[in-house]
Amino acid sequence: MHEKRNFILVILLSCGVLWTGYEWWYTDAEGMTFFRILSSLVTLGLGVWLTYALTLEDQLPDHLAEIIGSQYFEADGVCIFPVIRNSEAGPELSIYYQNRFENPASVIVHLRPTTESFVVVNNALDVHIAFTVGGGDVGIIHQPIYVPKHLQGEIVELHMVAVSHFPRSHGGEMRGNKGLECGSMEADWAGNAMRVGAHEVDGTIELMNPATLHLAMPKACKDDGSLQRTWRQELLFTT
Repeated sequence: MHEKRNFILVILLSCGVLWTGYEWWYTDAEGMTFFRILSSLVTLGLGVWLTYALTLEDQLPDHLAEIIGSQYFEADGVCIFPVIRNSEAGPELSIYYQNRFENPASVIVHLRPTTESFVVVNNALDVHIAFTVGGGDVGIIHQPIYVPKHLQGEIVELHMVAVSHFPRSHGGEMRGNKGLECGSMEADWAGNAMRVGAHEVDGTIELMNPATLHLAMPKACKDDGSLQRTWRQELLFTT
């Protein structure tokens, strides 16, 4: 993102070093002259700026914070934040995600209602959604849901855990702002090929240190409960 600016900084720093060397070694002036002080300060400032840009500054902006605020969760390098929305096609579970690293990852988000809740898969209480994320990508998983009429407009409590897997390691860190811990679960990344999308799972899966969510259900939902709509993945920003 900042390659052009950093390239210009390198050129300016090189010019600053040459200017400073010229003022100190090739002019006839003696002592601390104005131009010797000025060239030294300019070169030092450019050096500090370039060092910060190459070592401490985020390589990509925190788009997730711009969209939903600074409080979101993280699963080992992939930040997530679930919300319930009432789209034109009907209610949906929207999972915002943001990869902080340069390599792609596989992600599983598991939600377990503590009481009666919305429905993702018929006859299944737990919500188990798997998807893949490109390096540095920001996007949304749109998962259709059914909200019973007596729960519309109410607050539903759920427990959430999430896990991620980087097949080629994390790679370079593109964003430094970490999300809140949301717990984890066992996932056999090596033994099973991951099926993307929402699917029924065993409700006895152990959730380790899950985060507690309180999600507001939409009012006047259009969906009739057939759950015939399909999930989709929307890419918002990419590298």
